Amino acid sequence: MSFKNILCFGTLNPDLIYFVDELPSKGGDIRSLKSSIRPGGTAINCSELISLWKKSVQVRGNSIGIDPLGKYLVDYLKENNINFDGLIINQSLTPTCSIFVDSSGERTIVSSGYEGLEWSNFENLNNFDSLIIDRYSIRFIKDNLKDLKKQNNLFVCQAGYEYEIDYKLDFLIVSKDEISVDEANSLIDSKTVEYILLTSSNLPARLLSAEGAIEIVPPDFKTINSNGAGDATAAYIAAFGVNDLIPNIKKACAAGAIVAGTNEKPTVEKIEEISQLVEVNPR
Repeated sequence: MSFKNILCFGTLNPDLIYFVDELPSKGGDIRSLKSSIRPGGTAINCSELISLWKKSVQVRGNSIGIDPLGKYLVDYLKENNINFDGLIINQSLTPTCSIFVDSSGERTIVSSGYEGLEWSNFENLNNFDSLIIDRYSIRFIKDNLKDLKKQNNLFVCQAGYEYEIDYKLDFLIVSKDEISVDEANSLIDSKTVEYILLTSSNLPARLLSAEGAIEIVPPDFKTINSNGAGDATAAYIAAFGVNDLIPNIKKACAAGAIVAGTNEKPTVEKIEEISQLVEVNPR
């Protein structure tokens, strides 16, 4: 199954990225080797790739302002053919995300400005066949999630894990640092989540389901910058689903590896090529 119209619901913000040798100790002072700004947040990270893969996609999530940073995001959405009809644009300040990337490619993230923002609604979901939500938005929208799958014929996946999941998900993509194996197995055993992909930088991922577990070994890429890699994996699942499970899991992991190891956009052609290097081993 490949979905036709995908809604990416979650955070939208400019990413302020700082490349450093290492983080300072308490009270320390460092200089960034280089820095950059890019449109970010899970909703934008996922939607820009889904649009790249020639699929219809819309973003909703936190409100953004009419300030210069908000205009920066709106211009980017327009340039990338991303529908933002349900996005709230008002007098609030646009939130930001500061990302510190060390020499190993690992990130430390400081998000700010989300408290007090308005959030888009879940109206007119019948226009979509797939929905991706991110962990950062859960506490603002959780009351809307409990009957979401019952009321809508949607494939629902979530990127990341922070708050208790007491609503149905088809797929959860989560770092091994965010959830224990026992917690993950409990979500599978209770049939709350159908599939869970446990990811880790430069280490094998693990796919859990009621049928058991399989190990997914990514290609031998050195991580340059892991920012957005998990979102690329999640975006592929949200766009292409799991009917063709193993090939699509390999391609989803390849998409993440391309982002982390090359800082390039994972095109369909490149994903197809790199997925041949992904190994799958039953556990």
